[in-house]
Amino acid sequence: MDAAQYFQQALSLFSDLPTYHTDQLLLAGRRVHLNTPSPVLQKTLLFSLAHLLVPATHTAAALTIWYAEEKDLPAKLKAPPWTFNNQGYTTAIDQEDYQIFFLPWQKQLFLYSRALKTGIYWTRSAENLPWWEATFSFRTLFHLWTRDLPAQLVHAGAIAKDEHTAVLITGPSGSGKSTSCLNLVRAGYQYLGDDYVWVELEATPVVHALYQTAKVEADNLLARFSDWTTAIHNPQDYKSQKAIFNMRELAPASWLNKASLKAILLPRVAQQENSVFQPASSAGSLMGMAPTTLHHLPHHRQIAFQKFSRLSHALPAYQWQLGTATQQFYTSFQQFTDELS
Repeated sequence: MDAAQYFQQALSLFSDLPTYHTDQLLLAGRRVHLNTPSPVLQKTLLFSLAHLLVPATHTAAALTIWYAEEKDLPAKLKAPPWTFNNQGYTTAIDQEDYQIFFLPWQKQLFLYSRALKTGIYWTRSAENLPWWEATFSFRTLFHLWTRDLPAQLVHAGAIAKDEHTAVLITGPSGSGKSTSCLNLVRAGYQYLGDDYVWVELEATPVVHALYQTAKVEADNLLARFSDWTTAIHNPQDYKSQKAIFNMRELAPASWLNKASLKAILLPRVAQQENSVFQPASSAGSLMGMAPTTLHHLPHHRQIAFQKFSRLSHALPAYQWQLGTATQQFYTSFQQFTDELS
């Protein structure tokens, strides 16, 4: 068996479904059809994507995703007959046209066909879904789709002064990315994401809000965002997971669907009072974005790296030394974005 045969075998399980539900999304101007026979899984995974839902039309899908729990398929999907490494990848087969990303310990399987522009997501059960999966639903399939698009998922936050002036805030976990984004929402800035965003690689790159969720560590929540506790989406579990928020509900006036990017910020928590912006090289920008993103996303990493290189050369970059003085943090960011406008 090769990857194409395995994909068709999986797809046939969905083709045999007597009934299923379809949701349609509009993502960066492209229509995505989500087909599923699993209502519980649908509710779980659409939580982070609800802002992209649009009324159904007969417009052809640019991407079709079939997804289901095992119990809702007409037959059991056999596990892929190859050995996968601990990052869900196998070198045993050619995956140029069909990609397979399999995480047995998470009981999840992602399949994608470039020719059909079709993705498949299987999970053993919605109850056993890793908690974080619902905060960036179908991230892996969106990434596989972008291989043939002038677009790239970026592990970054995005904050805007308005639809003409946004900044990409990127870096590894713990760099201050999410906390900075959410603090700036408090100050009235526009929010497009704090973890993963979609970037269109136009002459002036445009960032799109891909997920409406934000996540905060429990200790960070109590230290900085304690007044948000009544809005926690997972109040029973946030201490063992992270506190999850629906940002469109929490801060509706700050929500923005897309904005033109003007700069890339590379935050770092600094042992100093004032926050400071310092010019950074395109190489520094590239290394701020690419490793942390590609660590999470499987396949076509060289192509994605080339897109990160284009993005790093298209936008000025700045090291953002994050100080402890709250008011100065706000005023310095305002001065910075005023100069970008």
